[in-house]
Amino acid sequence: MCHCCGYFKRFDSVCTFCGGKFFGMKGEGTQLIEDELSELFPKARILRMDADTTSGKTAFERRFKAFADGEFDIMVGTQMIAKGLNFPNVTLVGVLKTDNSLYAADFRAYERTFSLITQVAGRSGRGDKRGRAIIQTFSPEHYVINLAANQNYPAFYEEEIRLREAVFYPPFCDIVTLVFSAVNESECKKAARKLADMLINTAKEYGNRVPMRVLGPAACAVGRVNGRYRFSLMVKCKNSASLREVVDRTMKAALGDADFANVRFFADINGSYT
Repeated sequence: MCHCCGYFKRFDSVCTFCGGKFFGMKGEGTQLIEDELSELFPKARILRMDADTTSGKTAFERRFKAFADGEFDIMVGTQMIAKGLNFPNVTLVGVLKTDNSLYAADFRAYERTFSLITQVAGRSGRGDKRGRAIIQTFSPEHYVINLAANQNYPAFYEEEIRLREAVFYPPFCDIVTLVFSAVNESECKKAARKLADMLINTAKEYGNRVPMRVLGPAACAVGRVNGRYRFSLMVKCKNSASLREVVDRTMKAALGDADFANVRFFADINGSYT
């Protein structure tokens, strides 16, 4: 199942392209971790918490209650198990592949990684027994990893705020993200480039009232979803009535342009789209 668009296909052990029947099952997700833990601890009762196992209406609550009641020994999950849980008997937690979060294509990556590690570490040792957290990373010397491991919030803030100011990111500016999608890749990219030019030209009519930096277009981190290619523009600016008017005028003008006939697009202010 694709977790981006919901496309689902049963695995029938036959390649749809060549008809081959020899497959090696590979992966790095929670299911693989569950399988490896089962081999290491054959007597342990393992609970897996991810999008596939908690799709039912009450699955989330029922599974957490079962773990709290002692029906399982080990819980494996995605970020959904990182926050807000209180299990007094948990004494060891592990954070796997923190580099995926640390080096994500988002200016909030350091902030989110720090938050994730500190939150997960806080799930252990909540009762009378002492807790321990193990962090897996290829960057053990990175300051974000070390500050998170030491729960040093003030030092992380000082480092992060200096970096945000140096590269002009929030809270020193606002960000408008414009996302485009189309079946044809070149058509999508062309539309994104054209709207960038239209946005700049419209902003010039407002003079100094709408200062902005337009970056892109660039392919989104998830470059294709449900058969549609995706590109985005990033606009660093100051959120104001004039800015919103510029974006509104530009997008309405694009709606009547033939180059956008087969392209879907939208704008978001201070959101996060990949």
